[in-house]
Amino acid sequence: MVKNSKKAQKIRQSFKGNSKSGMKKSSKKQLRKKNSKKIKTIIVERKLSDEYMKEKEGEYFGKDAYDIIVNRNCDVYYFEDNKKKTLLKFRKKVIPDKLCKIGIECLKEAAKKTHDNRGAAAGVLDETKLPGYAKGNQLIGVGKFRAAAYKSAIDGKIVKNSLGNLSQSNIIGYFDKRDRNFKDSPPCRLTAFSAQQVEKWQKVIPLIQSIDKQFKKLIPKNHRIQYSQAHETDFVIKDTAFSTVTINYNWRTALHKDAGDLKEGFGNLVVLEEGKYNGGSTGFPQFKVGVDCRHGDFLAMDVHEWHCNTEIIPVSEDYTRLSLVAYLREKMVNCKGMKFS
Repeated sequence: MVKNSKKAQKIRQSFKGNSKSGMKKSSKKQLRKKNSKKIKTIIVERKLSDEYMKEKEGEYFGKDAYDIIVNRNCDVYYFEDNKKKTLLKFRKKVIPDKLCKIGIECLKEAAKKTHDNRGAAAGVLDETKLPGYAKGNQLIGVGKFRAAAYKSAIDGKIVKNSLGNLSQSNIIGYFDKRDRNFKDSPPCRLTAFSAQQVEKWQKVIPLIQSIDKQFKKLIPKNHRIQYSQAHETDFVIKDTAFSTVTINYNWRTALHKDAGDLKEGFGNLVVLEEGKYNGGSTGFPQFKVGVDCRHGDFLAMDVHEWHCNTEIIPVSEDYTRLSLVAYLREKMVNCKGMKFS
């Protein structure tokens, strides 16, 4: 009986030890799993002066301009006037693939349409990149990346039409400026795409709502401000804080700050892809940090800081980098009380 009792005691102790060991291993696994979900935080600072950045407006910065290019879930902050400010928040693969595919199907061709009014983002004026109607004509009021008008080589008339380099970039949703192509265009209106391609427009609204969901989750304070102002008019994309979305096709932007959007708001970037390419990272060269935003990723960023893209290098012969930037037009609030047809 004594032997059996001692044997039973050893078995109980052995079981107890194994149980503790198992619990320790389990706890470690849970801890590792918890840590794997932790969002990386990076603190940056301005490493280039505001004067230098202004001088470089409209120019390009390569990947060597950055100390780090983020490719994982990350929040990036900087301190200014003793306040912690958000430069960007980045999340991988948070936009459902089904919505991404719908976005490509409905917006790819619309994004290919060229425009000559993208200012500094389209780069320093280059005669080879000007719209066909301006080539061979004398430009008037020439600036670094925009001309105020041109003198026709055919009849000598001066055409007051501000222009810059062509870019494959378009807008969808609503806009707070008259369409310069139509004399009687209302001051607040649906964009051409949303007015003319209604079925495609309706199909992409869930994608835009998915972008808004990430904006609300990651930048709640700015989202509240933007959502409240957006819904003071009828010119708002359903159930979002956005009036407008800029869509870009395989377009590398030059150094610029966004203008015309709500200053208290935030820029919300999503990239949709087909084929393969390298580069195209969204960079903030003044802070020496960039983000490799790819298919289905979401980037909330302060578009009122200097930003641009690194070079886009094709890998497959046919590729698509379709970027969407959702925001609220600042002057859209002036459309209060107006209706759209």
